[in-house]
This record gives sequence, structure tokens and C-alpha cells, in this order.
Amino acid sequence: MKEGDQMERSRKLILIADDDVQMVYSVKTLLESSGFDVIFTYRSDKVIELACEHKPDLIILDVMFAGVGIPDGIELSRRINQNDATSSIPVIILSGVKKVMDFSSNLEPDEDWMPVRAFLDKPIRPETLLNEIKKHLSTENGEGNE
Repeated sequence: MKEGDQMERSRKLILIADDDVQMVYSVKTLLESSGFDVIFTYRSDKVIELACEHKPDLIILDVMFAGVGIPDGIELSRRINQNDATSSIPVIILSGVKKVMDFSSNLEPDEDWMPVRAFLDKPIRPETLLNEIKKHLSTENGEGNE
């Protein structure tokens, strides 16, 4: 992608980061069929690099990633928020961590511990995911009040 390409894009670009190949494929297919451009990675340690390079309009993160010594999605959301080049990009966490870890409490976004726009549970209905994405994209553009 060349400098200035972000300004020339007619479609919103979404970055998906999840180590579940089937989930990435499903979400990517849904988003592309709904008019979005998509880039993705299966590795959390590549998210900041891709976000800086491609300047996505929104990032979707999982919480749990396979591998040792790599950031989880919550830590990654903090790094995105603290990086001047990525701090303005809205982040949504889409994860099955509550089911896998048997969490009984709600994981709620906040400005310090988990600075994301929404925490969504897997599995998710396609229209619910699309509505959340559109809500946060329109809020970024000043088009929505939600």
C-alpha cells in the first residue's frame, strides 16, 4: 500500500487478528460480502505492525492466541491505545474466552485495562457483529451518537 492510499480508499478497511483460521475466514467472508476490505493475521505480535502499515478503520481482536511470549488481545488493546500511530483506531474484541475460561463475570471495556469499544462473545450472529462494526465506524466519523 502506497502513502496516501488510505485517503483514496472507497471501502472501509478492517484488520482481523485471531489464531482460529475458520473464524478469520468466516468473519473475512462476512465483511467482504458486506462491502469492507479486510486484512488479517493469525499472530498477535503482527497487529501493531499491520495497523501502522495499512491504517485500518477498525481492528477486531481475539483475546487468546496460541504461542508463548506473545501478547493476548487485552494487552494488545492497551498497546494499540498507547501507540500514537494506532491510538485513534477503534478496537473490538471478539472472543470465546468467557466460555473457554468459564468466566461468570462480565468483561467490560474501560480506558485503562481494556481500552476497546466493545467486547463481543463468540459465537456471534453475523448481523450483531456487523451492527457493532457499523456503530463504531460511524462514531469515528462523527455520524453517530451511540
